[in-house]
Order: sequence, then C-alpha cells, then structure tokens
Amino acid sequence: MPVAATRSILQISTDETRALKSLSVATQITAKNALQGSITDLAKLVDFIPINKFNASRFYCLVPIFHATLSSVQVPNYINSKTIPTIMRAKWALMGLVKICAIVPTASDGGDDALTKNIVRRWDEIYPWMRFFVRNCLPPPYDISIAPPRPDLCNMFDAAKMTIHLLTFICTNSEEGRHMLRSSVSVQHFVAQLWILVGNLKRDSIQGDPGTTTDGLVSMVRATFPLTNYVCVSESEDPDKITLPLSNYIHAAGGVKPVVSTLLRYIRRITRDAAAVEEPRSWTTRDQSVQSLHIFTTGLRYSFLFLQTISRQDASCRAQLIRQGSIRTVVDAITQILPKILVQANKEMDFHPEMGIAGRQDVLWTGYSYIASAIRDADDGVTSVCQAIDAGLIQTLEKGVVCAAHANRRDIPPRGRMGDIELLFLLATFFIYHRVVESIFRHWYRHTQNAPMEKREIRDEGLGVALELVLKSSIDAMDHRSVEPINPQEYKCSGPGCGIWTSKFVSKKRRCSGCLISLYCSEKCQRTAWRSGHKKWCQVLRCAVGPWGSRDIRTSLQVIAGFETSEISGMTKEVETHVREAQQQFPAFINTLVLMLDMTVFPPEIHVLPVHMLEQFPGEDPIWPEIADEIRQRSDSPPKGYMFSVVKVHLGKSKFTLFSPSTALCMAFESQYFLNDETYDSMDEDDGYDWNKLSDEDLDF
Repeated sequence: MPVAATRSILQISTDETRALKSLSVATQITAKNALQGSITDLAKLVDFIPINKFNASRFYCLVPIFHATLSSVQVPNYINSKTIPTIMRAKWALMGLVKICAIVPTASDGGDDALTKNIVRRWDEIYPWMRFFVRNCLPPPYDISIAPPRPDLCNMFDAAKMTIHLLTFICTNSEEGRHMLRSSVSVQHFVAQLWILVGNLKRDSIQGDPGTTTDGLVSMVRATFPLTNYVCVSESEDPDKITLPLSNYIHAAGGVKPVVSTLLRYIRRITRDAAAVEEPRSWTTRDQSVQSLHIFTTGLRYSFLFLQTISRQDASCRAQLIRQGSIRTVVDAITQILPKILVQANKEMDFHPEMGIAGRQDVLWTGYSYIASAIRDADDGVTSVCQAIDAGLIQTLEKGVVCAAHANRRDIPPRGRMGDIELLFLLATFFIYHRVVESIFRHWYRHTQNAPMEKREIRDEGLGVALELVLKSSIDAMDHRSVEPINPQEYKCSGPGCGIWTSKFVSKKRRCSGCLISLYCSEKCQRTAWRSGHKKWCQVLRCAVGPWGSRDIRTSLQVIAGFETSEISGMTKEVETHVREAQQQFPAFINTLVLMLDMTVFPPEIHVLPVHMLEQFPGEDPIWPEIADEIRQRSDSPPKGYMFSVVKVHLGKSKFTLFSPSTALCMAFESQYFLNDETYDSMDEDDGYDWNKLSDEDLDF
C-alpha cells in the first residue's frame, strides 16, 4: 500500500524518540516511516510486537506512535477513496494499542497500568473508532445474516479484537475502566448491542486471522464477553461512585425479552462448548483442554452472575426468566459441567489462584445461588421449585456426592455461601406443597426407572448427609399426601347431612368466600353449615390458609398438617423445654402462649411465643381463648403449656403464619352435624352471614 500523504510529520516528545533507540535498527526505520505517515510501516510495527509477554515490555515505546496517529485523524462521515487512508491508519494504531496492552499489563515506569493509562484515559479518541469499526465491519446485532458493509477495511476478526477483546481487557485489569462502563450511557448501549451480536453469532461467523486457525474462535469470544456484560450492571467497587440503573441496559438491548432470550442462549451454547472439551491429558495449567475448560466455565460463572443480578433488580426480568425456563437451563448447565470440574488433580493445580478447585467450585455455587435467589425472591416460589426438581436438580446433587469432597480439609477452600447443601435445605422447605410433591413423585419415578436400587459411592460426606435428610423429607411428603384424606371438604359437600361428592355437583362448586376451604353443592347446604358450626370455624379455617388465601396453601393443607403433626410429636422434649423458657420469659402472657413450628427453615425449628407476637396473625382476636378451650375439651392429648400450635411457611419472599392445619381440619370437619329435614328446612335467613359472598369456582382436582 502506498504511503498516504499527510499535512505534517507526526510529532512525539524527545524522551519518547530517545526510547525508540532501544529497538533494533530495522524497527527504528519502520517507526520513523510510520511517523511520516506510512500505513504499510505502521502495520509492520504492529506485526513486530510479539504475541507473548517475553521481552514484550521493550516494545512499550511504540505506544506514543499509535497515540500520535489516532490524535491526527478523525472519524469520517463517509467511506470513500479519500477517507480510506485515514481509516487504515486508525485501524493499525488501535490494533497496536490493543496488542501492547494485552501483553504489557503494567507500565515500565511503575505508574498506572498500561490499559488504564493508554486506553481508558484516552477513551475520547479511542471510543469513536471502536463504534466506527463495529458499525462498518461487524454484522448488525439482530440479523447476523447480513454481511458487514465494508469487510475490505477490516475483517471481522480484527474488528472483534479492537472492540470485544478490548472491553474484556478493560473489565479484567482496570477498575477505572469498569467504572466507566457502569456510568456511561452511550458505552452501556454499545456493550448491550455487542452482547446481542455475540449471542447471535454462529460457530463459523468470524473468519480472518491469516496464519492461525479460527476453529472455536466464536466460542471463545462468546465465553469471554459475559464478563463485560456483567460488569456493566454490577455494583461499583467504590460505594461513592454512581452505577446506572439496569433499565438503561435493558432498553439498549431491546427490552426484557431479548435480554432474557439472549442470556439463556449464551448459557446453553457455552455449556455445549464446555461439555465438548476433551478430557485433559494432564491436569496442568499448560494443558489446552484445561485452559479451554477454564475459559468456558468462567464464561458460565459471569453469565450466572448476570442472571442473578437482573433477576434481583428487575421484577419483570425475574418473571420472564422463570417463564422462559431459566432454572431448567441453569440446572442443565451444572449437570453437564459438574463431572468435568469437580476433579481433584494435584496440589499445584488444586491451589492455583484462577484454575484451582476454589475457582471451579465457584462456577457451581454461582449457579446454585441464582436458583436459590429465584426461589426466595419470587412471589410464587412453588413454581420455581417445581421447575428445579423437574429439571433434575436433585439427580444432579446426587451426582455430586460421588465427587471428592473439596471442603473436608483445612487447606481446601470452604463451600460457597450458597452451595449445594444450602440449596438442598431451601428446596426442602417447599416439600409441604401439593405441586412440589407431584414433582417429587415424578423425580422418584425417574430415579427408579433409570437406576433402580442403585447404590452410589458417597465421597462427599457433608453433601451425602444433607442429601439423605432431604430425600427422607421428600418421602415423608409423599406419605403425607397419600394418606386417606383428612380434609374431605375438598372432595364433597360440607353441608350437614349432605354426602354429595364434588364430581356429582349439578352446578358449579360453591366455595365459602370466608374460609376458602368449605365446598357446598347449594346455597341451602351452605346456610345449614353456617348455623351448625361453620360460623365459629370459618375464621379459624381462613387463618389456616393465610391472610391472602393462597391456592397453593389451601390445596396443600393435608401435607402441611402431616408435617406439623410428625415434627411436633418427634420433638416432645424440645417442646417442653421451649414452653418452660417462654413461661419464664413472658410471665404476663403465660395463658396465651402459642407453639410455632417454623417450616421456612430446614430442619424445622420450634418457638413458643405469646399469640399477640406472631407475625401476620390476629393475636388480639377474642376467639382464640375459646378455640383453645375447645381444643383441650375435644383432644385426646391436649397441648400442655400452650393454647395451640401454628405453622410458619413461605411461598418465596412472602411468609405466612398459619393456624394449625391439623387442628383446624380435624375439628372443623370432625362431624357433618347430621340433622333431620325439619331442622334443615327451618333455618333463618337472618343468621349473620352475607350470602352474597358466595364464590363459584370450577376446581381441577
């Protein structure tokens, strides 16, 4: 290429000129020609820079030439024969800076790192050219089938190096650069569109680095870019620095649906690439398979972190993620990579700061942490738990017990804050729900079909003990659900003397809008039940389904009651101890103590408190002493030292304190109050109940 004419020779300082003399004579001549405007010699300077870090620092003196070149050119509005020389000079100058910063992480003078000094603090002259090459040398984000407009100026490989790779360098090495990504609206828009583009790229999209193979190049780009993506929405290391709201990034990426679908596509494709990595011949940092596996799993980790961040910060993202199967995608990713990374090799490898066991474990813990946060932060955590179990999370954790334990020695890093054991215990707190028990049935069916009576070798004893406890709880849940129904009101009319089953109802089922539990075949049956005892128990039953009357709680009362009875009976000594302590702690309320079984934690915990101290429970209601008296009169073994028991449950972020389901169901429906027809027909209209509050409901039992 001929030397392009320039108005004047590029100027660099005397010290910078003197530094060039440390290079070979041939390189000095090339540098001089580059300063005089030779595009060919500028390209040669970039080629002279070695691709490894050995002796790379001596080429740091070329940086002023690249900066001087960029300072002398401006981004053109049009591409034609007159502007092409300018574009080519900018391309090679930017390529030189990227190459230098990749191999010289710190400045030779001991000052700021090379990346911050030469890229981040010169952002105003570098960023416009990055946008220019993305716009003209990469396909559009949402339709990668369209060819780049000017591939002759810069192939896709070089364009990716100057943009995507450069952003990765910034996120890895420069705190100042990370803050810039978090605080600049235009940069976040730029990153968001690049993220969509990379997510849509096919395996063979990027061609062009003469002399080297492009096999797996798109996979590597896709695995490294999640770091940049996560940095843009993460919180700053400095609490005094402002981070832009997540809505800015979502808007730039095209909205919630594109963000969610692209993110899940990233995870699936990176997982596929990680699973395809060949088994390492030797677990050393120099092994190509180990290096590839590290890149892919690191990409998964940052994808999981981004997943957790947008789920926590934006309710619409959280809901859309669940709808599009994010939990299933994460479980599948963990299932495929777990046996590849939970491998103990040797002391040198296991304690490596980046590729060691702690780093590999962190990938799994980050995925587990997202699943846990999706369950805890959701309004409907039951759906999230069902997704996790149906996706095979329990089977995946069962596979974990056959891997060597990585936390059983002091010199091995401990488990993550939200690791496999913590997630297991969180799942167990939802085993009280009917829908979850159905998923458990399906899990056990698959388990017995795929590996009947298979005995696994347990090498991770901590996880093995936790898994045994949780699996026992899952079996208990199925047992409680399969017991002869203690709540026949869900299957037949609750009217006194009426034995019509719901399947034989002529009209729609009438559910009491007060308690949300009792069903009636007619208004006549409902009036009779009200006068015969439901008037007193309606409020009690409503307190057994929670203040918002969740359908999940209502349809799960039998399972909750089963757990309540078995847990309290199994902790008799502990109950007596808590009652004595509460009597000493609350002497003024000794007659209003209530036993609370906290099932929001696993294993469940026992607490004894005055009734007015219970959260979301009508503690001041005068009906409770009357109910307590009736419990003592009608119970074969009345509670000692407390009025009655309550159960604390959660549906995700919402927690409820429920009146004892076992007590409410047994006593409210102990008798159907068989009355003769004369009494049945003589009921008054004026009985203190608003009959307009009937709830017609088609049930799907």
